[in-house]
Amino acid sequence: MRGLVSCLLGFVMLLGRPSWAEPRGGVGRAQEELLPLAVVTCPVGAFRTTFTPPLRDTPQDVRIQGEGGFSNCYTLLGERVSSSSSATDFVRPGYDCLDLLEILPVTIQLTWNTGEVSTFRLTQVTARADGPLLVLVQTGTVLSGKFEGATVVMNVTFTSTDLDACRSPEGLPGMSATQTLVLTRVL
Repeated sequence: MRGLVSCLLGFVMLLGRPSWAEPRGGVGRAQEELLPLAVVTCPVGAFRTTFTPPLRDTPQDVRIQGEGGFSNCYTLLGERVSSSSSATDFVRPGYDCLDLLEILPVTIQLTWNTGEVSTFRLTQVTARADGPLLVLVQTGTVLSGKFEGATVVMNVTFTSTDLDACRSPEGLPGMSATQTLVLTRVL
């Protein structure tokens, strides 16, 4: 019996700490690198962006402010996260409604419920469906921070985007969306 226990303890030491045995607090970088796979899925998210001045068909300098987040996140292997938040605030010169449909590089920072930050570098492709539906698919990698090196797929669905407002004197003041996120890292 003593030999079996020693053998099992030796085997566990070779493998490292199993993910179910990790403490709820932070995991050191060296320990995180031992994990061969990390998958994070956040199926519930929301995002709101505003344009100042409102977006129109004619180019103008526009301040873009947005905030959003994800909840109900679950993790397979690696340190658990349950939610995240993000905020953005920048000025884009010469911006108009047609720019919403461009293929763009995007940099996003998420702050996880653990206090750790991930910086994403993504390529954004936009598709306009019938009526007010506007879908953004953002793919890329985690450049730095938590889950560095992971592949990112984020889907953002604006369900009530009135792009016809771009032609009105009032313009398009903002948009709201639901979003999902999947991170995958294989070392």
